[in-house]
Amino acid sequence: MKFAVLPLFLSLAALSSAATEERKRAPEAWLPSGGSPNGEEGVVLTFFLRSDDTQIKAEFLDRSNPRSDNFGKWLSNEQVHSLTAPTAEAVDEVTRYLSSFGSVTSKTPNSDILTVRTTFAKAEEMLDAKYGTYSHKETGHKIHRSMSYEIPSEIREHVALVGPTTRFPKPSQAMKLKSSDDDESLKSYSNSPDNLRALYSVNDVLGGTASKNNQAVTAFLGQYYSESDLAKFWEKEFPAGADTPIKLMGDATTGRAGVESMLDIEYMPAMGALNPTEFWGFSGASPMDDADEPFLTWLSTVSNTTDDEVPLVFSTSYGEDETAEVPSDYADRINTEFMKCGLRGISLLFASGDSGAASDAGTCPGDKFMPMWPAGSPYVTAVGGTTGGSMPESAWSGSSGGFSDVFAAPDWQADVTAAYAANTDDDMPDSSYFNATGRGFPDIAAQAVQYPVVVDGITTSVAGTSCACPCSSGIFGLLNDARLAAGKSSLGFLNQILYSNPDALNDVTEGVQGGCGRTSGFPAKKGWDAVTGLGSPNYEKLLDVVMALP
Repeated sequence: MKFAVLPLFLSLAALSSAATEERKRAPEAWLPSGGSPNGEEGVVLTFFLRSDDTQIKAEFLDRSNPRSDNFGKWLSNEQVHSLTAPTAEAVDEVTRYLSSFGSVTSKTPNSDILTVRTTFAKAEEMLDAKYGTYSHKETGHKIHRSMSYEIPSEIREHVALVGPTTRFPKPSQAMKLKSSDDDESLKSYSNSPDNLRALYSVNDVLGGTASKNNQAVTAFLGQYYSESDLAKFWEKEFPAGADTPIKLMGDATTGRAGVESMLDIEYMPAMGALNPTEFWGFSGASPMDDADEPFLTWLSTVSNTTDDEVPLVFSTSYGEDETAEVPSDYADRINTEFMKCGLRGISLLFASGDSGAASDAGTCPGDKFMPMWPAGSPYVTAVGGTTGGSMPESAWSGSSGGFSDVFAAPDWQADVTAAYAANTDDDMPDSSYFNATGRGFPDIAAQAVQYPVVVDGITTSVAGTSCACPCSSGIFGLLNDARLAAGKSSLGFLNQILYSNPDALNDVTEGVQGGCGRTSGFPAKKGWDAVTGLGSPNYEKLLDVVMALP
């Protein structure tokens, strides 16, 4: 299985505040397809302006802390953007400069994200870049990217990142195991909605009782939705979910269904049944067929969606090798977007990855385990994988997890991650393989194998943490429904609640993660571990916890 990792080894220190970003080669999954885009072909460049995140970070941690008097007192989108607003001078200077290359649009209420619709010829002139055309070796999807770019000196002090440039998007692709409606193994061991609901104490609970409790899945690069496949899934697997409202958002929603996309849109509303569910699809091309960067487009769209309309839970299966691919300017600026979501009461869940402790290529460069981004961000909830289909669960060997090389362990998890890293049992990997003081991930886990998914009218069994993520996300959608129906706030950033109440999750103590060569990855242990986090959700126990909160 290929998760969304982009293998390339760059120095974070060298790129921490550099005006130039460059790479030596494209990721293994992307092959040069010859030539370059036509100079007159359109492209939408997204510019993320720098901002001081000191105040928003303090507010984010305070309002998501269940022990704080301010817990759950979320801010409006307008209030959030007032905390992160760049100076008027910065916006004016960047806008004026970009206007000489094309049409400029503000994508957020405070103009901290700007886009310019231009041509590739002008983009190359502006960014001192040379775009080439690349084709994904598995899907055939084509994109245009540059091996380097430089932020123009005229706006350098105001801009943190620009895309699409050197980053090669690659969403998770759920691993197809079987494709047969008649396969007996699917009947004897299947993580169907009924099995998952029983396993995680959801049972017959349905949502849809509270207003404005939308939940959403994301899809990138040609992963489409099929109404007929979803209807067949409801008929075969979970008729009780058939009345769940579905809404399509984004520039790429309908077409030939993808395994990943249908997995997400079938299992989030199967677990969070009757909660209005949205499919946010982004292709990497705008409605005018201009190229863009889908992950950045998703973030800017969330930032520009009103409080009445924005989903309160997002499930996303997307990731990259952390230290290889994520310059700190980029990570810091994207983290600001994550915090903006949390302060609005939005929960962001990301699949942790499917390569165990290694990179997507199964290697450990420099004899070091490879952390994942954004799963390793301290501002999202990372979801790992388990297996077995019944209690007690075991860690799934493909579940990515470990310790960030960029971000320190936040206060809300530092004690448990330090205790795990200090474990001297024989099955623990040598400490030289990981950063023992880094942010530990995943935070939670759920079943990651044997999910029956309907694609093109056929039931296919799939695996990956991209199964676990929508499963868990739907459960938190139900918890939001209960709180909102009782006149309480949504849950927002989940991690401080979870780490304060570990007994509300099903601890996983068996199994070991895949590693590199003869070196095994991290083992599951009592308490938090670097393959299943705190364990899997127990809806009934979590409901008691969240309903006791203000």
